[in-house]
Amino acid sequence: MSNQELDADTKQRLTREVELLVQMGMDKKEARRIVWDDYLDELDAYAAPVAPTEPEPEPVQQQEIQPRTPDPVMPGPEPPTGSRRFWNAKEEPRLTPEWLERNRQQLAQVKQIVGMRNR
Repeated sequence: MSNQELDADTKQRLTREVELLVQMGMDKKEARRIVWDDYLDELDAYAAPVAPTEPEPEPVQQQEIQPRTPDPVMPGPEPPTGSRRFWNAKEEPRLTPEWLERNRQQLAQVKQIVGMRNR
């Protein structure tokens, strides 16, 4: 352990971490050891020397950069013109009694077939 004295904020933070572990059911002595080891690991990581990085490449001269011209926009095909009018219910023929009767018969047949399958 270190002989260096900790500042008040660090002591308070470490104490809160210990209390949290104790509330979770850990022994206080073990919690203090874990928190202290974590703190020392953080210090080691912070104090570790930074690995040298590769030197940055020299900046590119402004004259070397050519402005990119946007691609020309090619006109696409025109959308098709509406040769047909949209469906309108008012233009449909009215339901005739014959049509309704035929529909009812077909519906009865479907119900009968479905009823047979459910048995």
